[in-house]
Amino acid sequence: MTDGRKADLIILGNVITMDDRKPSAEAVAVKGDRILYVGAAEVAKKLCDADTKVYDFGTNTIYPGFLEAHCHPGGAGYMSIGVAQLQREADYEANVRIVKEYIDANPDIEDIHGYGFTVLEEKPTAAMLDAICADKPIDLTDLNGHSMWLNTAALKKYGIDRSAVEKWGTDCVEVDENGDPTGYIAENPVFHVRAHSTVGVDILKKSLLMWQDFALSMGYTGVYNAGVNITSDNEALAYHALEKEGLLKHYTFAGRMMDDNTETPEEDIDKLAAEAAEHNSRHYRIIGAKTFCDGTVEAHTAWMIDDYRDQPGYKGISRFDDPDKIVRLVRACEKHGLNVHVHAIGNQANKLWAECFAQVEEETGNFDMRNAIAHLQCVEPEVVRRIGEYNIIPVAGMLWVMLSEGERRQTDDYIGPKWTKRCYPIKDFLDAGAALCSHSDFPVSPAFTAPGTICLGVSGKNPSLDDSFIRHPDQHISRMDAMKAITTNVAYSWHQEHEMGSLEIGKLANITVFDSDFLRDDLAEVETAKCLATFVDGELVYKA
Repeated sequence: MTDGRKADLIILGNVITMDDRKPSAEAVAVKGDRILYVGAAEVAKKLCDADTKVYDFGTNTIYPGFLEAHCHPGGAGYMSIGVAQLQREADYEANVRIVKEYIDANPDIEDIHGYGFTVLEEKPTAAMLDAICADKPIDLTDLNGHSMWLNTAALKKYGIDRSAVEKWGTDCVEVDENGDPTGYIAENPVFHVRAHSTVGVDILKKSLLMWQDFALSMGYTGVYNAGVNITSDNEALAYHALEKEGLLKHYTFAGRMMDDNTETPEEDIDKLAAEAAEHNSRHYRIIGAKTFCDGTVEAHTAWMIDDYRDQPGYKGISRFDDPDKIVRLVRACEKHGLNVHVHAIGNQANKLWAECFAQVEEETGNFDMRNAIAHLQCVEPEVVRRIGEYNIIPVAGMLWVMLSEGERRQTDDYIGPKWTKRCYPIKDFLDAGAALCSHSDFPVSPAFTAPGTICLGVSGKNPSLDDSFIRHPDQHISRMDAMKAITTNVAYSWHQEHEMGSLEIGKLANITVFDSDFLRDDLAEVETAKCLATFVDGELVYKA
């Protein structure tokens, strides 16, 4: 019989613990799903018996499993297996050809979905898609996920007609000279289409398993699902089914998307709390509400304080923007021990939600809700200070800090050079005392990489690129702070700091191994680092 004090497995290598008390070690010993010991290899080996598995990774580096603060797992998997893969750099005609090839290869599919086109200065039209398929609905989502291109059949199916123009306005529904929708929509009608486009549980289960394999291969053992109902209401059911089948291997903390300016925030959160009580399990947990305050700069839908430079009198699109309803929603979440995670890009969006979070914290006396603002592209200095003072979690676009020439021109033209240079601050949040978290927003953003997070946080660009891509040198942070943004700080944001984020005795044995030391190796080596193995709950779930 195995001695109860002996380890089930020992992992040897260059251990970076993210534990301030013991920052480095030679070994991690695991018993069951928990860490039994962290320290010297010779001590760890004394915990072995005939049944102990030993994984010796030599000089390779062992980390806590990385944590992702904002992404879309169901959508990521579904975009890989359920839709036409469009080209971000292609023109509309090239993407129409891709869609036609997809339709020809999948003649039995009744509804055609696609993802990944880039919105050009002139918007796409339904007529372009009608030319290749007029009888089946086609809806194509752009790269940032906030606008769609529909054919006439899809416009009819989803009710995008003159009444939709009256409801949402021409900023959200593009119209022709007669006032009829052209086939291009943004923001609210996009999410209306998604809400009425059913994706089945079975395909979502396949999608989530595909995503899980990918995430584990990148060294991520926990993620925040930023809107578990965005792809489909069935996504939560798919998680529930996979957990019952024992197929969930990594941890998902989820927010359910709320209707913009809901008339019933208290009832909505009561339902959310009931759903959490029914469906929360070991690996899948609803922890709060997800909302949208605005859109994106590139779609002209970020909510700004000042006018867009190319559209005088226009400040973007606001979505969940009623202060009273925001406060009621946040207060209802506080009552149930939940939090709120809001998408905010423009400086007006960030300002409003930071003020509302602060108001609720003062009213309730609860300064530990750990509400989050995600993206934070344009943020005024006083809002940065408020985020730090009120323990609001900045889920920042660390993977977006690089500045390409195309983005430089676009941002200059839309919102001005001031913001081109100041978009996506990260060091400012640390200086304000906030728990900075990095996010990928995958698959909306194509990058999902821990090594990339380190490189961009530390130097503002990938080492393989020249310095012209550096946006703001004064926002560079230390390697340790960049590491915290994908480990300890994210665990803290989920109220999981006692379970994950660092390698400490008693915590979950969620561990990843890379062929590079992110704290010491040259950044050129870090950029190309590869994941060698990932463990979740003490089980080897990925091996290169």
